[in-house]
Order: sequence, then C-alpha cells, then structure tokens
Amino acid sequence: MKLFDTVDGLLIGTRYLAWGIAVVGTLASLVLLVENVPLGIGSAAACVALFLLACAVVLLLLPKKLAAGGLEGGSRIAIGGIVLLVACAVMGIVYLACGGFPPLNLVFA
Repeated sequence: MKLFDTVDGLLIGTRYLAWGIAVVGTLASLVLLVENVPLGIGSAAACVALFLLACAVVLLLLPKKLAAGGLEGGSRIAIGGIVLLVACAVMGIVYLACGGFPPLNLVFA
C-alpha cells in the first residue's frame, strides 16, 4: 500500500518540522526573557511560561532516536505533560496578578 506509506512519511515529516520549530521557539523565548526583564516581573514571568510551553512541546514531540536513556516511553510524555501544566499555571497566575496579560517586548515582531 504505497498510499499508506506516503501518508505515514508526510506525518513523520510534519512531526519533525513541528519539533524543530519548538526547539527554535525555546531559544527565542530565552531571548525574549532577557528583553522583557526591564518591563517588570509580570512580563518576565510570561516569558518563563512561554519557555516552559516550548520545552513541553519539545518533550512531547521528541523523536524516539533522540529520546534514548531516561526519556524513553511514557516518562517523556509524563514529563512533557507536567511541564505543560506548570506553564499553564504560571500564565494563569500572571494573568490574575496583573489583571490581564502584561505588556511584552516582542523583539521578533
């Protein structure tokens, strides 16, 4: 079934592309964290939440070949889910503490 092999290849390629974008997002969120520290603790905490979100996506989409060792199987999914929940909690706390989302310095926009 050549059609199924083609669809499987497209899905694998999409997953690797999304993982690569998440890795770039992790690096970009670190740059944004440095740029947003002068705007206050709310902006810096929002960037920390962005960093944690990017880390969660990296962990959840991590290819099996790179997940050798302690991140094999369900532990990778569990750690990624916990990091995702922490990111949501941090952003929720920032939203409630600031009365909305704080202003951000988006260097890349």
